[in-house]
Amino acid sequence: MGSEKKSRLPAIVATVVAVPVAVVAGIAVFNAIAPEADADPAREDLSPVSVTVPELSEDAAVVCLALTATAPDAAGGLHARPVEGGAGAAEAVMAYGDPATVATCGVEPVAVEDTALVYKLNGVCWYSDEAGLEWTTLDRQVPVGVSVPEANEQPVDVLNDLSTVIADKVPASAESPTGCA
Repeated sequence: MGSEKKSRLPAIVATVVAVPVAVVAGIAVFNAIAPEADADPAREDLSPVSVTVPELSEDAAVVCLALTATAPDAAGGLHARPVEGGAGAAEAVMAYGDPATVATCGVEPVAVEDTALVYKLNGVCWYSDEAGLEWTTLDRQVPVGVSVPEANEQPVDVLNDLSTVIADKVPASAESPTGCA
């Protein structure tokens, strides 16, 4: 009976050592493959975004309201955020994600040369600054501008989703650069 206790001792020691090692290894593997907590949409900051509201004519205000009233709940995988900035903010401006990508209906039109590089996305013609952070529609009666933070590596994803509703709600203008055809 004494030799029976001695033969179990190595097994017990091995178990006492192996279980904590396995737990630590499991935690290490989980942390290596688990998504970052910042990528969790539930942790995304969806508080109101302070915006500047453009001065709109009565006709432009009606168009912008039609646009914002049918805006998607998400654009480019970014969740919609409320906006604040005075009267008319929610009727003319939309915000998505953290940091916020801000789309403003009724911005000043952008004049571009006919040879300028333009982008046709889901039926809407866009022009961008060199950095790709400021985008403006070129072929709409009421121009829409989108400011994209540098952290957003794929602004085209947001623009594609917004272009669908812009094409539907903001009438096309009679004139646009040749690259928009």
